Order: sequence, then structure tokens, then C-alpha cells
Amino acid sequence: MSRTTTSRRTRTLTAAKDVLRPLAPSDGLLGSIIDRGQEPLPRGTWVVFGVAFAGFAVPVIGFVELAERIRSGAKLPFDRPVMLWLRRRHTPRTTRIVRAVTELGGVTAVPVFALTAAGYLAYVRGSRRPAALLTVSLVGSTIINSVLKLLYRRDRPTFFAHIVQEKSYSFPSGHAMASAALAGCACVLAWPTGWRYPVIAGSAAYVPAVGVTRMYLGVHFPSDVLAGWCVSLAWVGEVATIMWLADRLDYVPRLLSRPEA
Repeated sequence: MSRTTTSRRTRTLTAAKDVLRPLAPSDGLLGSIIDRGQEPLPRGTWVVFGVAFAGFAVPVIGFVELAERIRSGAKLPFDRPVMLWLRRRHTPRTTRIVRAVTELGGVTAVPVFALTAAGYLAYVRGSRRPAALLTVSLVGSTIINSVLKLLYRRDRPTFFAHIVQEKSYSFPSGHAMASAALAGCACVLAWPTGWRYPVIAGSAAYVPAVGVTRMYLGVHFPSDVLAGWCVSLAWVGEVATIMWLADRLDYVPRLLSRPEA
């Protein structure tokens, strides 16, 4: 290839970058990726991408399998037996406990806790990305849940009288999605700290407990709860991965530009 051709191609690429640069500013995640040139990605990036992909693909496949069966009108073999088994365990005392526990995954407790934690992280600790993770994950899960309910329009179970009244559609469970999103964010934020294992243990008890209460109260099928967990796991995992990558891509250029002592 002649020197003239190479020079012309270089000038063309430079002109194209100048035109596109206002559309892709150098700050932020997109700009960091575009402006890196030949600079390698931070160490461990591809491992995180692999884990994130698996963490996204597995729950999405699970949700799709459940959704396809529901859309086709097929009855899932475990829905009715599980709910009837829980119905046989109804007692006044257990019902009072269940009604209290189910509120921990409701439309009041989860947003209040998430917004309080986000405010604390942002204004007291000065950590905006953890606050953004909580806000984006919880608000996003709420929007996704509303869209999916309207898309599938599954009626609530009718195996026995509902102990609480719900007016929206059944699939997927909003309580299951909200509690799983909150617990997922808590695990992500606690992972690099000494609170990792207590938070994981608490989440492992909290999420199933809220899910079981929805079935006990007669307002959700087990498949509704499983679908909610799948969607929230995929959503929070991808939000956390994007924010991790943004943090890494912002950190490396600052590290490289730091003046030597």
C-alpha cells in the first residue's frame, strides 16, 4: 500500500473521529470505551463479563421457559400442589406472621429502604455509584414488572380465597421481583466488605420468605415467584456489571495520568 493511500486513509479516519466526537464525548462509559485506542481493558474484565453473561443467560432462559408455558396456556405441574400444601398449613397465628413478612417485600418497605440507603450512600458516604445501583435496579425492576404483567395478563390463582386483595395481574410477582432486586443490590454492595457473608445469609432467608408468603396468601403461583426472581437476578446483575465496568474504565486513565513522585 502506497504512502499516499495510507496518508489519505489516516486523514479520513481523523476527520470521521472529529465528526463523531460530539456524539461520543470522552467522559463516561461510552466515551471511555471509544477513546481507549489500543489501551487494554482492566485485568479481570473478561472474567467478569463471562460471569455476568452466565448470570444473565441462565435466569433469562428460566424466565422464557416459564413465560412460554404460561402464554400457551399450559399448566405447570408444581403450581397447584405447592399452593394446596401451603393451604393446609394455614393457622391464625401463621397467617398473622405471613402478613407481616410479606410487607417487607411490598411497595412501601422496599422503596423506603432503598431510597434511605441510596441517600445515605450518596450524601453521607459520598458514594454515588452504589446509590445509583440501588435506584436504577429498584426503579427498573418496578417498570419491568409492570410491563410484563400487562404483556402476559395472567389471572391470580383461584384455588382458595385470597387472604389479601391484589388488583393487578399475577405474572411475574412484584413482591418477588422487588425483594430479589433489593437483596441482589445488598449482596453486590456488601461483597467487597466484611459484611459479605451476613448479607448473603440474610438475603438467602429474606427472598424465599417473601416469595413463600405470596403463595401462602393465595395471590401468586409458584411460577410467578420463580419468574420474578429470574427477572430481578438478570436485571441487577447486568446493572451491576455495567457500573463495575464504568468504574474500572474511569479508574485506569486516572491511574495512568497520575504524576510520578
